[in-house]
Amino acid sequence: MKHKKRAYMDYAAATPLDPRVVQKMMPYFGMRFGNPSSLHEEGRLARKAIDSARKDIADVLSVLPGEIIFTGSGTESAALAVDGIARLFPHGHIVTTSVEHAAVFENVRALQKEKHPVSIVEAELNGIVDPKKIAEALRKDTVLVSVIYVQNEIGAIQPLADIARMVRKERNRRKEAEEKTPLYVHTDACQAPEYMPLSVPRLGVDLCTLNASKVYGPKGVGLLYKRRGIVLEALWQGGGQEQNLRSGTEHVAGIVGFASALRLAEKKKQKEYARMTRLQHYFLKEIKHLIPQAVLQGPPIGTFRVPNNINIVIPGISAETLVLYVDERGVAVSAGSACASNKKTAKQEGVRFSMGRHTTRADIDYTMQALCDSIEILQ
Repeated sequence: MKHKKRAYMDYAAATPLDPRVVQKMMPYFGMRFGNPSSLHEEGRLARKAIDSARKDIADVLSVLPGEIIFTGSGTESAALAVDGIARLFPHGHIVTTSVEHAAVFENVRALQKEKHPVSIVEAELNGIVDPKKIAEALRKDTVLVSVIYVQNEIGAIQPLADIARMVRKERNRRKEAEEKTPLYVHTDACQAPEYMPLSVPRLGVDLCTLNASKVYGPKGVGLLYKRRGIVLEALWQGGGQEQNLRSGTEHVAGIVGFASALRLAEKKKQKEYARMTRLQHYFLKEIKHLIPQAVLQGPPIGTFRVPNNINIVIPGISAETLVLYVDERGVAVSAGSACASNKKTAKQEGVRFSMGRHTTRADIDYTMQALCDSIEILQ
């Protein structure tokens, strides 16, 4: 059975390229093909485009252009932050959480296997991390705390500013005690730009990961915000691009597209947040009415959950099986728990519905029909 109509409900996995972003990118796929490292006019035009994009992104984040490092993905950005610190401090302690995206979690786990000291703080039952537990995990040799901003499966918004305050308190203690070990906060903010504030000074983080493909920009480009003065070790060597931290010819079209996408997201944020909140409430109301046995995973709808996310468990039905059945009926969703490492937070794999700019009530109605039909067959 194949349905011509499709309802895409997996925007947390990937977003379509905004046509306005494509328009900005197109010249760099054509005549403006120069290498940004070249001294001639073609190279200078490419360099100017990157510099302009860097400034635009820095303005959105309320940081300096020189604090933006372009990478090939969000995963690479997270790896540069985590491994870039770990390589400089091979005995430095790292604190992270049980609900991190694999981009952070798997890199930390790899370090742990190499006998690097690591503490993994368990999230609460609702998927939110208690800042006090982060504070309790800090040691005199802790060099990095990495906490996701918006959890990718259950949409939980982590109290980053509170966590950053706890870290600053420890940092100040070290300063007063004349201890030399640095302490930094990194966040994976890839799921945040559409709905959450991105002002880095307000978040209080030292390192921040973003990804263009989650914000209606191109795949294959990400960035790492690195506070001025922080030293990282590069993941590889080469031509020394991006302040010697990401060697390789820059993806000019992708970088231009990233800046355009981030600006558009910032411009639309308040209006889209309100629209998405209405859709989220409608969607959950329909689920409760038509599928009363469904269990919402993560925090309740409201302050601590992004408005485009709903993750449910249907008792007795495999999430992956349900994903395949609704796909056959024309709906794209995904399966997954907050993190396999945290058995308390996610007792069963759930089905994630993540809405986006093109989602309408009609899409939700269509999704509900596909969901109900699939459940009826599977029960």
